[in-house]
Amino acid sequence: MQKDAHEVSNKNYSENMESLEDSYGGDYLRWKSWGNAEFGKLNKTEAAYYRAEISRTNYKFPKDSKILEIGFGNGAFLKYALYKNWDVSGTEINEALVKTALDHGCRAIHTDNLSSFQDNSFDLVVAFDVLEHIPQDALPLMILEIKRILSDDGFFIARFPNGDSPFGLINQNGDITHITTIGSGKVNYFAAKTNMKIIFVGGEAQPLLGISLLYFLHRMISLPVKKLINLFTKFIFFPRSNVAFCSSNLTMIYRKIKPTQQRL
Repeated sequence: MQKDAHEVSNKNYSENMESLEDSYGGDYLRWKSWGNAEFGKLNKTEAAYYRAEISRTNYKFPKDSKILEIGFGNGAFLKYALYKNWDVSGTEINEALVKTALDHGCRAIHTDNLSSFQDNSFDLVVAFDVLEHIPQDALPLMILEIKRILSDDGFFIARFPNGDSPFGLINQNGDITHITTIGSGKVNYFAAKTNMKIIFVGGEAQPLLGISLLYFLHRMISLPVKKLINLFTKFIFFPRSNVAFCSSNLTMIYRKIKPTQQRL
């Protein structure tokens, strides 16, 4: 009897994730400078960044909103969510990071999948610098799982190295655990494959307000230059596409489409 396709996909996904987990040992954490002393440090520039990315949903998440971060890393977003009084949880495949997060008062779960979470559990799921670590064949299943645990009209925000631009190469190739390159075309494909609505796909947010003086001065100079280069490359090379050529990272925002009530 032929195996159920979903069962086969889940098996392949688990096998892929088990091989990934082996890559995130102590050497990797030391290279990333992720440790107990550094965990959860959140400066005002990072806080402004998270605020700007979330504002792209055009939705104001109230106090006690249910939030999940996949791959919380060094915990900056977890701290931001706690500051916003959201009901936030985080997952990681590195057990040491989970212990560190728990020591810092965060709700953290050591897991490589989302199977322990109930349907329609979260208003927002985020994955900053995570999707590039996932095998490409496993990404549609992962997004379907995210869709399952999102509430109706819930949002999924992800950031990853920009596969549409050479400026994304330094991020994509700067980490030995990055195995999948993602551009805007794949964002559109995954949305169609999983029946998710695209709210936004483009360069990562670079806010001017609420950031450090150094970042403010840099962006005041760099942003107009990047805009001109983007316009030039679009006109010459990509007249039919909106390519965030000068951004080193892309952000995508999906929304779970509320099921249409069938008429009796």
